[in-house]
Amino acid sequence: MVNKKEIFPVGIGTWKIDYENFENDINGLLHSYNCGQNYLSLYMLYNNGEVVRQLKKFIDKVDRDKLFINANLEPTIEKTEDVEKQLDEYLEILDIDYIDSLQIHSPLFTKIPLIDVYKEIERLVGVGKVRYIGISNVNLGQLTEINNAVKIDFFEGVYNLECKLYEDIKVLEYCKKNNIQFICYQPLRRNRTAMRNYTLLLELAKKYNKTQNQIILNWIFKEKNIISLIKSTNINRINENVSSIKFEMSKEDYFKLNQFRNKEFDEIEIDWNGNGGVTIDQLANQCE
Repeated sequence: MVNKKEIFPVGIGTWKIDYENFENDINGLLHSYNCGQNYLSLYMLYNNGEVVRQLKKFIDKVDRDKLFINANLEPTIEKTEDVEKQLDEYLEILDIDYIDSLQIHSPLFTKIPLIDVYKEIERLVGVGKVRYIGISNVNLGQLTEINNAVKIDFFEGVYNLECKLYEDIKVLEYCKKNNIQFICYQPLRRNRTAMRNYTLLLELAKKYNKTQNQIILNWIFKEKNIISLIKSTNINRINENVSSIKFEMSKEDYFKLNQFRNKEFDEIEIDWNGNGGVTIDQLANQCE
């Protein structure tokens, strides 16, 4: 089994997996695995579970115990029993005995108290159906409350060069102090950050003979100790992503990336209560 410290710095995302033509994607997924990528994040929300059903074909072709599978609880949890029911659906579809990490995709997805959801996940860890406990898309107050009651192992949230909100509200600091591994989605904003051709990224890419995306991924892992979650089934792009962790930049250059700010994103107010505003999971999609 893959332990917490053995997770590869670049995880396998599954958003936009071509479930209707999965044979086009499976070779890329296998290449990712063979390159060392061992973290796979699954969402029933994607195409009503069809992506998960197709990914069983990938999981069947690799050593399950060398793959760290994270599963997300989706809307809507109306009673405690729904947590195990959703978990069992993952286990049945994938024909596996355990999930490595279980988390609720968003605190907005439950009609029962979040603490009750996590007490049930803790129980599922106790019976061996789950190994680690994750949490996603919560604010510092929610994270602190849950972690005080149930030991959290993983935090999944948006983080990239332009979207540093989780750093600003001290979630990164809290995770570091409490041995919670931060895993970020949209680290490259689906290539939109590079498309902006920021002067700093262009200069660093030229200096280190790397792509702008490699500069970003290197900084996220080497400087921030964050695992990046990226969906790619293109062999060349996978190689680019994996090799992004194999070089070092100077302390001065990491500092410049740390100091970089984007006013557009900094001024966006997050709706944490689901009242119709910009929710945290949509932050990275607000600007092209």
